Amino acid sequence: MPIYKSISIDKGLLSVWQISETLEELLSAFTQEELADPAFQSFTFEKRKCEWLATRALLKQMIGAEFKVSYSPSGKPLLNHLVYKHISISHSRDFVVVYLHQDQAVGIDVESMNRNYAPITKRYLSESELGDVKENILHQCLYWCAKEAIFKLVEDEGIDFRKQIEVMALDSQKTYMTAKYTSADEETIYRLQYDIFHQHCMVWACNIPSTTIKF
Repeated sequence: MPIYKSISIDKGLLSVWQISETLEELLSAFTQEELADPAFQSFTFEKRKCEWLATRALLKQMIGAEFKVSYSPSGKPLLNHLVYKHISISHSRDFVVVYLHQDQAVGIDVESMNRNYAPITKRYLSESELGDVKENILHQCLYWCAKEAIFKLVEDEGIDFRKQIEVMALDSQKTYMTAKYTSADEETIYRLQYDIFHQHCMVWACNIPSTTIKF
């Protein structure tokens, strides 16, 4: 069960796990006590069980076994660990990604480029973004991942992806993106990073704003 790839981040850890194991293979890596976790026991679908197990297996390789993951009422994962205090998790059909940070909130998202984004682009892209993206599948995927990463990062509820999160720039040479999040009382500009692998896009952000303007 090797880590597919890891990315070095100051005060953080980011790793990717390719889910190539069967449910039985993943189960064999855990004790009965670990499998008694109420969250795991609540799952009925095999896919969801594999995602949960792969995430915990990845975390064990990243930071050892001394951790606990719980969830806020809104569903945000919460990490209890001596060093890393913040966590963001995402998964596609084939991959699980985990982003940890010592002292800053984080957000991450991974999506397949084989997904059909066309039917939903008007739900998450503004008119200007639709003009930028057009029918470019890579950009459709990256814009979605960027908005999901910021959504996970800021913790606000009821965010309108079209109106409140704007992708301002995409640097295809340096794999950076710039996005603006507008809340009720301020505008914040974030610098995001992205990676492309195995027909997947991954975008991540840390709660270190480039610029914040209060209203």
